[in-house]
Amino acid sequence: MLALLVFRVVFLLKNNIFFSEISFQDYCVGTWFDLVTIALYFLPYLSLSLLPLPEVLEKIRHWTLTIVFSLTTFFVYFFNAWDIAYFSYTRKRVSYDYFKFMISENNAGSLMGEFLSEFWWLLLFFILVLGATIFIYTLLPRPVVSHKNWKNYANLILGVSIFVVIGRGGFQLKPIGVLEATNYTSLENAPAVLNSALTIIKTFNNQGIEKKYYFSDEEANQLFSPIQNAKPLNLLDGKPNVVVIIFESFGSMYVGPENKESYTPFLDSILSKGMYFNYGISNSKTSMDALPAVVSSIPSWMNESFILSSYSMNQFEGLPKILAREGYSSAFFHGANNGSMRFDAFSKAAGYSNYFGRDEYNNEAHFDGNWGISDHYFMSWSIDRMNELKSPFVASIFTISSHHPFIVPEGYREKVKEGPDPICQTLSYVDLAFKEFWDKVSKQDWFSNTLFVFVADHVGPTQRSDRTTMEWSHRIPIGFYHASRRLPKVPVNHAFQQLDILPTILDLVNSNQSYFAMGTSYFQQKNIPNIVYDQENLIHFQAGKAPIVWNESMTDVSNENYEIVKKMKAVYQQYTHHLIDNRMLPR
Repeated sequence: MLALLVFRVVFLLKNNIFFSEISFQDYCVGTWFDLVTIALYFLPYLSLSLLPLPEVLEKIRHWTLTIVFSLTTFFVYFFNAWDIAYFSYTRKRVSYDYFKFMISENNAGSLMGEFLSEFWWLLLFFILVLGATIFIYTLLPRPVVSHKNWKNYANLILGVSIFVVIGRGGFQLKPIGVLEATNYTSLENAPAVLNSALTIIKTFNNQGIEKKYYFSDEEANQLFSPIQNAKPLNLLDGKPNVVVIIFESFGSMYVGPENKESYTPFLDSILSKGMYFNYGISNSKTSMDALPAVVSSIPSWMNESFILSSYSMNQFEGLPKILAREGYSSAFFHGANNGSMRFDAFSKAAGYSNYFGRDEYNNEAHFDGNWGISDHYFMSWSIDRMNELKSPFVASIFTISSHHPFIVPEGYREKVKEGPDPICQTLSYVDLAFKEFWDKVSKQDWFSNTLFVFVADHVGPTQRSDRTTMEWSHRIPIGFYHASRRLPKVPVNHAFQQLDILPTILDLVNSNQSYFAMGTSYFQQKNIPNIVYDQENLIHFQAGKAPIVWNESMTDVSNENYEIVKKMKAVYQQYTHHLIDNRMLPR
């Protein structure tokens, strides 16, 4: 218990800017969740230590208990130590899907090594606390639990029963989960009272989502139907090409024409000439969540990424598969290792005919030493590959360089602008890389008939206390550009989410197809809430107002929020039904 309290204190010291004032009650609630964690993880240890055995087996029990205690303690401490550093990148407690992601990464070892080399002090802290705990454990007496004394059997039953009750969080019908943290503190402070060992074990056996029945099917369809129809706008001529650029960690705190602290002046200049949404919303907290949201309008409104879930095997379509029926060719570009975040597999499922990664680039001299090919090399090379595509085409580029450990390639280090966060210099570098890309792409024959879409995957890490609110954790720039300059200007602070990109593109390229999407086109104005999922909470963002948070434990909804919460529930119900029933096609 004391060790978990120490980990929580260090966690809060390292990440204090992300939380409002932590009260004594928060610490008490955190202690309760620590008790739940101990009961869940140490139940096998307790059972073995209280199990009555013949004396001849006591020595075996002693060594077995030492091993079980040491391993269990190692994992509980490791999970909490890791999140002390990692929390600032995702702003949520780590869950089991993160470790599924690490297992799927073919360069996970080098990435973890890089991470630990930066946070070496945390590794020493972890070793010190773990070593002290195991040392103290070895000094404790080992009572003999004889099989001849009937009281020992009663102690076994009583001890296990107590741990089971504590592990469930009480006698209630349903065991305690991570959502219950919001019953005792604010959503923003929920990670402060939880601990990472608990969130991992609570998400270990995720079986996806469960169907919600807030409304009848008929009423849910009236409120929102994910089966939608594109409406040709004829703003752009014929069938324009489409190039979607997804910028790694380009949060609005450091990007955007209206931002005086922007580190991306060239991108800002392009955004200001097109259809720019200064109040863009990321439905995602990770890159793996962002790709399905952007190219397929499929969010990860569950406790794991859609790409890692069993639902990724559903029949679904992405933008390239939809446009293939209209004669579009397609390609996906990601300069990271092939297989990274399973983007190659997902892009194929979404309908991209060609995938270009580090392997296809085939020049290790341009490897950045961490993630893949530096953006200024890879983006320029991508244009050459697009020239090989048959028009019309749809292509997507996912950048990589504005990511931890935030290394700027040689030749650019004197050109970039540094800022209060380490990410700032890499945002500046990627902007320079994008300018080189733009200078080259604007000379291509197909440029004048191409719709460009710019979006961030998620917000990047920061240590600025004025940029850690729930809203800033999801605000990103989103923009559309066409050389004809026919795209309309967007009202300031009009909310637009990643999920709305696919429907909006289909209207702009004059498609008349039906499609599945959890977002809606900007041009159809269906007034559907933008939704972010955060540990079983649904959050709707609105400019100039506080976010609206709803979860199933909330029975009272204010009159002011009633209609929007009603729509949030309808959208989420449709999401659960269509994923579980594998109904993600328009036909």
